[in-house]
Amino acid sequence: MKNKKLTSGIIVSILLIVISLLLIKPIINKINYGLDLKGGFEVLYLVESLDGKEVTNSDITSTYKSIRNRIDTLGVSEPEISLEGNKIRVKLPGVTDEEEARKRLSTPAVLTFRNSQNEELMTSSVLDSPGAKLDYNSKREPVVALSIKDNDTFYRVTKSISESTDQLIVIWLDYEENDTFNQNECGKSNTKCISAATVPEGFANNVIIEGSFTEKEAKELVDLINSGSLPTKLTEISTKTVDASFGANTLTNVGIAGIITFIIIALIMIFFYRISGLISSICLLFYAVLVFIVFNSIDGVLTLTGIAALILGIGMAVDSSVITLEKIKEELSQGKKLKTAYLDGNKRSLVSLIDANITTLIAAIVLFIFGESSVKGFATMLIITILMTVVAMILLNRYIMNKLILSTHFDNKETLLLGKIKKTKIRENITVTKIYIITLLITLLLGLIFSLTKGFNLGIDFKGGSTLLIKSEEKIKESEINKIINNYNVVEKENISEFEIYYKLEEKLKENEIKELKEELNEYNYKTDISVISNIVKKDLTKNAIKALIIASLCVLIYVTIRFTKNFAIASIIAILSDVLITISVFLILNIEINFIFIAGILTIIGYSINDTIVVFDIIREKMKELKDQNNLDSLKQIVKESISLSLKRNIITSVTTLTAIIVLLIMNMSGIKEFNITVLIGLTSGTFSSLLLAPNLWLLLEKNRIKHPKKETKDDNELEEKLIKGINS
Repeated sequence: MKNKKLTSGIIVSILLIVISLLLIKPIINKINYGLDLKGGFEVLYLVESLDGKEVTNSDITSTYKSIRNRIDTLGVSEPEISLEGNKIRVKLPGVTDEEEARKRLSTPAVLTFRNSQNEELMTSSVLDSPGAKLDYNSKREPVVALSIKDNDTFYRVTKSISESTDQLIVIWLDYEENDTFNQNECGKSNTKCISAATVPEGFANNVIIEGSFTEKEAKELVDLINSGSLPTKLTEISTKTVDASFGANTLTNVGIAGIITFIIIALIMIFFYRISGLISSICLLFYAVLVFIVFNSIDGVLTLTGIAALILGIGMAVDSSVITLEKIKEELSQGKKLKTAYLDGNKRSLVSLIDANITTLIAAIVLFIFGESSVKGFATMLIITILMTVVAMILLNRYIMNKLILSTHFDNKETLLLGKIKKTKIRENITVTKIYIITLLITLLLGLIFSLTKGFNLGIDFKGGSTLLIKSEEKIKESEINKIINNYNVVEKENISEFEIYYKLEEKLKENEIKELKEELNEYNYKTDISVISNIVKKDLTKNAIKALIIASLCVLIYVTIRFTKNFAIASIIAILSDVLITISVFLILNIEINFIFIAGILTIIGYSINDTIVVFDIIREKMKELKDQNNLDSLKQIVKESISLSLKRNIITSVTTLTAIIVLLIMNMSGIKEFNITVLIGLTSGTFSSLLLAPNLWLLLEKNRIKHPKKETKDDNELEEKLIKGINS
């Protein structure tokens, strides 16, 4: 029976490996990649009403549907359309003809029938659905054939025209008040007057638009008519283009980074925890497969930030195993038998895991609600990783471990199963804490000085402007680029490599300027990714970022107050705030660009910081329950010292495994998430120290104040106590 348990544990482990390896390829093939990995075009539109009134939710919804219909005519696979307040963001992975996409998306396409005096006679409401199709006349020239729905109206109008002086019916696309009819220009390409026909008699069918169209032009007109008119005005306020070859290269780098990260984490886990570490690594592989199964099932679109969330989620998944294994080893070090130590360690770790994961989940949900575009994608992936951590790294991992331990095969072989078992040495931390706090204060002071003297190096997300990423298969000759770039106000330039140069421009490039710039650079065989952000986007991003940070902090504060006490909550928020401020200070000192992805990094730091802090606080809370006198300051000091020592190894292992992912990504030098990686690298390094040294000692300081200033008893309390005493004495 016992051998069967061991065998079943081994079989489940092997099955997880086989299933994971079999599913990896089909899962990867099903992933929908965003334009930063696949290449393509992204545009953000401000939606405004045509009559100058306030745009309504109904207007925005109608515009959304119309844009969706127009994208269908482009033949784009896996497009993304998202509503962001009174804005609509459109992502078109794989699109190479940016100009055609722009034209299809934003052309109002209001079709009207008018007389030669420009008086409106009919709208496109008289047409059927679909109202137009591509056809050919007797000369085999492409024409647009209209299908009439309201035959009576069409006959009445054409009959009236046939009885007029000139007998002309003019078809306009997007007529405006200042437009004038010119019969010589009507029907030519790039004119809004698309047809002027003589109507000798009333008719109600076989309506043909002829205009010397090319087949492509006729097809575009058919698509615009059939997609319906836009009920609103669309103003382009930001754009982004990514070359497909650049995206493919990034995807390859991310894949390599993921493999390297997994191998390093597996080696670390096996080194410290032997067979248990191997089981955790197997569950980690299956965890990654589960994450993508869920992600694909909700039709998620994978972006660079989503991959960053996945790799960070892996670090957090490892943490769930480390917490449990360290608790079991603590129990073993106290002389307990393996089975008892396993059960008690699991029970103790479960509370920590619940609190740690929920607090990170809170940060992810806030990011999902208030984040935009790829940041929302980051939050989606982070939420999925947290949920799959519960399934794979807690439930499944424990099932296998349970089988191995109940087999009794590892009784008296604890080192083989869990690594070295030894009592944790309780260390003094006063000196280290003082050094950390002094370093923290100096960094914050320098950050303040730099903020007042040099200010923030804001990216175009917060400042507005344009960025260019110029790429070439051969070494770039800057002398060629300077001939073109010198015509613009260059704010920043970075030589990423001999084949890539990044420029930040003060100008917010317009459609015609983007087209012209690309054509000029293309003459030298340079490919260009261009992003443009307007002031409207800048204001909304700043507002949403601040709101997200405040709400995330408040949610964490409330949760920790409920689960622990007010003093724990205050200490944790101050520790989190210190991590955020020290990250911002380092960015100021090193003059690193701050863009919106930086906010995703900050919110990640909040989640990780509280995660680490709660693990320490959980140990303090455990030990507080054992105290008879919770007002004894010496006892509280000893508890803090023991808690820091007990969580030191776990904190270091978790930080190293998580930072491994970030360092690997940084080494791969992927510009799309470089600022994010730097943010998390600084924040998690700071968080390692703040959770171990700052948060527990802040809590001790607050407890010291509580002891010195006890809450005054109310009159009712005194009366109640007095009555009880009298009752006992009587």
